[in-house]
Amino acid sequence: MSVRAPGAAASASVRSPLLWIDVALYVVLPLVGLLWWGWDWRPIVLLYWLENVTIGGVTFIRLRRRAKAGTDGGGFPASFFLMHYGIFTAVHGVFVIVLIAISPVITGVKAAPFNPLWVVLAWIVATLVQWYSALRSDPVPRASVGRAYARVLVLHAIVLGAVWLITALGLPSIVAIALVVLHAIVDVVAIVLGALVGGGRYRFVPTGTSSWALQRVPDRERDPASEP
Repeated sequence: MSVRAPGAAASASVRSPLLWIDVALYVVLPLVGLLWWGWDWRPIVLLYWLENVTIGGVTFIRLRRRAKAGTDGGGFPASFFLMHYGIFTAVHGVFVIVLIAISPVITGVKAAPFNPLWVVLAWIVATLVQWYSALRSDPVPRASVGRAYARVLVLHAIVLGAVWLITALGLPSIVAIALVVLHAIVDVVAIVLGALVGGGRYRFVPTGTSSWALQRVPDRERDPASEP
């Protein structure tokens, strides 16, 4: 019988080539679009909102699989997550689409139309890879609920900041590059924080009818499924 270090599976997940290929896709594609395809900030914001849908789907799949297996889903019920996160994402999606549509009025700068085909195709590829991985992974990783919510909130703040910078300073290209850099930073931070929860060292516990808190898990209660 081998001795298993707590959190080793989470560390392996962080080192997964699949995970980092996905992160690179959302950095490389926007940069290629900016430098060679004439993108501005609009397709980038659209891509990043679509990515939130992908992450929400991954989280829901993991929550459902862990619940079906009878393991602790991180203390967060899948049905509640689907409703709550779905509402958040839908509202922000409407906000993003409306903002893209009226951006010329807000900024006073005429914006050329852009074809979202490549953005949507890239998103579909990344989504299929992520969802397939979530369905096939064994053991089932913890769900990283915090990462999913963080993406919605960060995107909202970035979009508002980007519009303000474009309006006040007239620097759409610089703002678009800043969006890519900020997204990469958020990804790295979210992955590191997710490893803490994914390693079984922390979990979400209910503190009320609709409130949750992050709590450290005692060593004796560590989830064996979070270990290799």
